Amino acid sequence: MKLTMLTLSSLGCLIVAYLIGAIPTAYLLVRAKRGIDIRTVGSGNVGATNAGRVLGRRYFFVVFLIDLLKGFLPTWGLPLWLAHAGHDIPAELPTLTGVAAILGHNFPIYLGFRGGKGVSTSLGAVMALDPASAGIAAFAFVIAAVLTRYVSLSSIIGALAFVSARLVITRDPWSRANFALTLGSLLLASLMIYRHRGNLARIAAGTEPRVGGSKKNQDSSNHV
Repeated sequence: MKLTMLTLSSLGCLIVAYLIGAIPTAYLLVRAKRGIDIRTVGSGNVGATNAGRVLGRRYFFVVFLIDLLKGFLPTWGLPLWLAHAGHDIPAELPTLTGVAAILGHNFPIYLGFRGGKGVSTSLGAVMALDPASAGIAAFAFVIAAVLTRYVSLSSIIGALAFVSARLVITRDPWSRANFALTLGSLLLASLMIYRHRGNLARIAAGTEPRVGGSKKNQDSSNHV
C-alpha cells in the first residue's frame, strides 16, 4: 500500500510538473497585449525570443524569467513537498520532475503539443538539480552569445557545457544517486540539438539571424 501511494504521488508530481511547464507564457502574454496568436507572427515560435520580437525587448526578459520559473519551481518544490508529506522520494524523482516540466514547455497540451525550444525552462530545471553545473552552462551560453551572436548555437553550447560540467565536477556521476540526472542531461542536450536542427542548418547556410543584426532575416529564427 505504501509503495502504491508513493507511486501515485510520484506520478501526480510528474503530471503537475508537465502541466506547469506547458503553460504557454509567450502565447498568453502576446494574446493579452496584442490580441494576436504569437504562432502567426515573427518566427511563429512560442518562446521568449519571439515574444520580445513581437512586444519589445523587455518582454523577452519577462517571458524568459517566467519560463525559467516554470522549470525551477516544480523541479525544486514538488519533490520537496512530497518529502515534507512524509514520503521517501525516489532518487530519480527530482530529475524526472524537471524533465516533465521541460517536455511540457516543448510539447504543451494546451497548444496541440507545439511549444518552444525549452532553453529557459531547461535552465530553470537544472538550476534546481545541479546549481554548479547550471552556472557553468549559463556562463558558456553568455560567452558563446557574445562571440557568435547566435542564440540557437549558444543554447546548444550551454546544454553541452552542462553535460561536460556534470561529468567532470560530480563525484561518481553514474552512481545510483546521480545516474538519473547524468543520463537526463545527455538526453536533454540531445533534445536541445534536435529542436534547433533548423537553426543549425541556417547557420551553415549563412541565413540564421544574429542577435543585434538586421531584421530582414529575423522571421527565420526559432530560439528559446
